[in-house]
Amino acid sequence: MTTDSFAGGPPRILTDADEVTLRKALKRRLAEIDSGEVEPLSIEEVWKDVFGTEAPPELVGPSR
Repeated sequence: MTTDSFAGGPPRILTDADEVTLRKALKRRLAEIDSGEVEPLSIEEVWKDVFGTEAPPELVGPSR
């Protein structure tokens, strides 16, 4: 798994970046996903990490 693309740089609001910068960052991140450098997490893992509770049933869906 890679480090965050923005690690080491100053914190910023992505909407403040120009369109070219955002396009390049998105393209780089998508390439990392395509090459297998990034491991996707389940909705349950992400929800619990962000909110500290179980994901709502409507997000998880049936048979999970």
